[in-house]
Amino acid sequence: MGFPLYFLGFLGLYNPVLAIYNIDLTFLFSVSSIKNLMAKIGVGRGMSLTTSYLVKFGRKGGSDEAITLFCDEAQLPNVQAATAQIAGRYTGEGPYQYPHTRLFTDISLGFLCDAQLTQLKFFQQWYDDIFNSTSTYKKGLGTPENMTSGKLPDRQRVNRLKFPAEYTSTTWITKVEQGPGYDRPTITYILENSYPYAIDAVPLSYGSSQVTRVNVNFHYVRHSIIYNKDTTPLVRDKTLFNSDFADNFPTTV
Repeated sequence: MGFPLYFLGFLGLYNPVLAIYNIDLTFLFSVSSIKNLMAKIGVGRGMSLTTSYLVKFGRKGGSDEAITLFCDEAQLPNVQAATAQIAGRYTGEGPYQYPHTRLFTDISLGFLCDAQLTQLKFFQQWYDDIFNSTSTYKKGLGTPENMTSGKLPDRQRVNRLKFPAEYTSTTWITKVEQGPGYDRPTITYILENSYPYAIDAVPLSYGSSQVTRVNVNFHYVRHSIIYNKDTTPLVRDKTLFNSDFADNFPTTV
């Protein structure tokens, strides 16, 4: 099936002479050109995949595998600038929007929970530490009834807020790509003075069993970025493509 004439005319590939001789121009978009495109993508180390990333916290226990490997949902922070309007700079020019402040929005991270709820406990203790709240630990309790027994916390207790330097931490979000035998980091976002301000409710219900998840929302002051310029030669075999588009990426990706 050929391309519409208006599309070919937009590309500068249609004129009346070609129309008279009825020349088929679809050969310009041949399979070989697609292979060349995929080859260039392969030389550029393939395409970025959303399933490869690493999240780490500067807080004690924040670099443990129980935290870093169980983060199943993350995001690279966005960038935004607050703007103001000025008018009358030049004659005939409309209002001009100029940036004046960098804005850093919150991020949300999702974590799968193991049978000990290690991930939920980690962030809950971090949140409690903001208000200098003491967590209660009970050992050797084998039944739910034993967990609900015992002395309750003092009703007259108070919450004393700590200073930001005592509860904030640095958070690293690194985008990595699969390489030949190792993971290649491409970019790292450093979230400065971050802390969890909200832990979403964890739904529990009867029915089909699902892995328990916890979503945590973070404030942070600002972020900085580290770019990785990897000049290591890409080692791969000579097989570039096959007929399936999903397999058109290099074997090392």
